Amino acid sequence: MTLSFISTRIVLEKLGESDYGVNNVVGGFVAMFTVLNGILQTGTRRFLSLNLGKNDPKLLKNTFSTSFVIHLVIGIVVVLLLETIGLWFLNNHLNIELDRMTAANWVFQFSVWTVFLSITQTPFVAAITSQEHFNIYAYMSIYDAVAKILVLFVLVYLPGDKLIIYGALQMFVGMISIAIYRIYCIQKFEECSFSLHVDKGLLKEMTSFSGWSVIGNLFVVGNNQGLSILLNVFFNTVVNASRGLAATVTFTISQFVNGFIIAGEPQLVKFYGAGEKEKFEKLVFNITQYTLFLLSLIAVPVFMEIDYVLELWLGEVPPYTSGFIKITILSSLIMNSYIMLDKAIVAAGYMKQLALIANTIPIIQLPLIYCVLKLGYEPTAAYWMTLVPQFIGMLADMWIVEKYINFPSARFFIQIICKNFILILVACIIPYLVHCSITPGLSRFLVVCSLSVISTMAIMWAFALNDDVKNIVYRKILRRKV
Repeated sequence: MTLSFISTRIVLEKLGESDYGVNNVVGGFVAMFTVLNGILQTGTRRFLSLNLGKNDPKLLKNTFSTSFVIHLVIGIVVVLLLETIGLWFLNNHLNIELDRMTAANWVFQFSVWTVFLSITQTPFVAAITSQEHFNIYAYMSIYDAVAKILVLFVLVYLPGDKLIIYGALQMFVGMISIAIYRIYCIQKFEECSFSLHVDKGLLKEMTSFSGWSVIGNLFVVGNNQGLSILLNVFFNTVVNASRGLAATVTFTISQFVNGFIIAGEPQLVKFYGAGEKEKFEKLVFNITQYTLFLLSLIAVPVFMEIDYVLELWLGEVPPYTSGFIKITILSSLIMNSYIMLDKAIVAAGYMKQLALIANTIPIIQLPLIYCVLKLGYEPTAAYWMTLVPQFIGMLADMWIVEKYINFPSARFFIQIICKNFILILVACIIPYLVHCSITPGLSRFLVVCSLSVISTMAIMWAFALNDDVKNIVYRKILRRKV
């Protein structure tokens, strides 16, 4: 996390606000076309987890090879769309300075290649998740740290157009990461050996299950990148730079808790498949509680001292960055309060209900944002609109799991969502009073952050965490001592 923040500052300094914004909006625009990849991404993980439990090597190998061929086709389709429609839109409709269009086109091509490799990477990542070999993520975090240092060194000292150099370096780092994952999977998992065999029965079953997820992926990707495009059309690339910085902060923080969510997915599938309803429900409660606890430790001090942190971190802060970060962190708290409900619905196989009910709600986001910007409001007002469909989506998820899985949604809402948000607000009281009574500076930053962490940890530990989660922590501490 620390290295990510340091590298972001150096990249911003070397690229400048405008080029940083160009990199963000172009990369985001290319990523928007990966919506096709979402059609089978969730299904691949689920079917590999299910078929792993059947102890049938041939079935498992057929599942992987069928999935790989599908993602290969999707990757080719995405490249064709990007090199035609995408290239036309980039050069005719995005608000980029004329003298930076050449560099923007280079970044576009680097992003296209990276996206193609990422799409065909999906079955390999799904294999790691289903096999629960999560130690590879620890090793890859070491690679990421070393790669970021090397990228910064080359970016600082290599002469030439910094935006093009940065785009090329990012692509190169991504290619090596993808190669490492694939080599690991081929060596560790028998089913990952190269094959273009397609099992027609599996193909029909996987597309039937996962086809519904295209609706949700369309809205998720469309909303995320649509916001970037609208900000670019109404304002300029500097505002895109601010959004990119906010995305960096929230992505880095989310990596802090994503491990629990990723680890929980195959377990949910196995518990539901085995009919272990109590374990299934307990896992949803516990992972949600754990992630909110960890997120709150970061969210509270960030809300208090984000302005000072930005000045310390970036020096010259692009406009609206502080507001964007506060709203996205609040959004992250809301999303992580019910993301395991989404995973539970997928594990139970109710993709149709998820797609037609919960995943259609985000359709209201872009029209809301467009109206707000058209009325002349500032970009932060557009960010507030992103919370509206999120909250409605949370209610929809609770209704689906209660109706179709007989999940105790009311108890989950009261014990997890309401209780945790109230406790987080209570934890803010003492740090906020201190924040208001001390002059801004390093001393206030250290005092407020320390109080925020202590206050949040004490209150959440005493009143939020259940006995199961506390026992997990106790066992971890005792294991460390031993």
